[in-house]
Amino acid sequence: MYFIDPRYRKNLSLYKYSGADKSLVSRYVLTPYWNWLVQLFPKTVAPNLITLLGLLCVIVNVLTLLYYSPDLGTCPNWVYFSFGVGLFVYQSLDAIDGKQARRTGTSGPLGELFDHGCDALNTTLSVLTAASTLALGSSWYTQLSLFSCICNFYLSTWEEYHTGTLYLSAFSGPVEGILMIVGLHFISGIFGNQIWTHTLSEVTRGKLPLPDIVANFKLNEAFMVFGAIGLLFNIAAACNNVITATRAKKEPIMKPLLGLIPFTICSLLAYAWLVASPTLVTEHCVLWSLYIGLSFGYTVGQVITAHVTKAPFPYVNIMMAPLMIGAVNANLPFLANTKPFYSGLNEVLYVVACFGFALFMYALFALSVINDICDYFDINCLTIKHKEEKKSE
Repeated sequence: MYFIDPRYRKNLSLYKYSGADKSLVSRYVLTPYWNWLVQLFPKTVAPNLITLLGLLCVIVNVLTLLYYSPDLGTCPNWVYFSFGVGLFVYQSLDAIDGKQARRTGTSGPLGELFDHGCDALNTTLSVLTAASTLALGSSWYTQLSLFSCICNFYLSTWEEYHTGTLYLSAFSGPVEGILMIVGLHFISGIFGNQIWTHTLSEVTRGKLPLPDIVANFKLNEAFMVFGAIGLLFNIAAACNNVITATRAKKEPIMKPLLGLIPFTICSLLAYAWLVASPTLVTEHCVLWSLYIGLSFGYTVGQVITAHVTKAPFPYVNIMMAPLMIGAVNANLPFLANTKPFYSGLNEVLYVVACFGFALFMYALFALSVINDICDYFDINCLTIKHKEEKKSE
């Protein structure tokens, strides 16, 4: 089974990374640190291995969370410190893999795909740890956070496909966003996560003339509002960049905008399913989130693969099928005035099956694409293949 269409395989040689980073923090604060950090790695270390090590730090964070609080509740304070350290290490290693690739002369589409694949998984995993840190628990707030992060990542990937450039704004998720979450983890490590359940009025001790509706906002709720505002700005910025690039190419504007429809439909299906089966939110939040996260990772993987091979935009993929089946089944009482084919424990088992299917398909996709690109360029994924090795073959 192949995921890179043979007709577009040769376009891998045409790929060239293009990025635009407007972050002042990245330019003046983090870049000197990243330039120092990458020098600690020998040139024999493959860039993708650095990326993978970063992702493993986040996986350790999630495993620690599930050990102490599988319902995303309160953890010991030191655990939140470990979340912050793990996420910061992830950001650092994720930032220097490209620098290592340029140091070792191994830049190429495989690194782009591998990096995006790890980032897609981190998006969901970091939401789970942040949900505990902010005392959101297994709730709709956690699901809204997951949707916001997934939406931002999808927009960025969709934008890169149509513009050819990865844009990072003055306040971007991979830089300022992660640093902010790291800070939240450390604050919870010092004061405990219950600090985020205090209202703005309690925090300011009533010294600020805040309207009642604002004064009664809890800190974690205020953070949710901040995230929603950021999402709206990112939607506007991404759409503007895509429309500008499309006009420059003198192509129809509606064509790239159609790429937002599949994601919108899947989001509405997920929402409809959760509304009809609220226990998936309150009792099986982690399972549901991991399933959705893997489905999302597969979807953006398809988009970025199409980008590096200059293939048509993938509007449909197999991950949409189980989501549609689950949403329709849960809403049969409203759609056809009949009972769902499965509910309760059987519905949970269906979500488990969906998670297993998503995990299998994501792994199959990742291994297939990695092997295909490695074969095309005669390279290795997690090691650097030197000229002597190639000659001996």
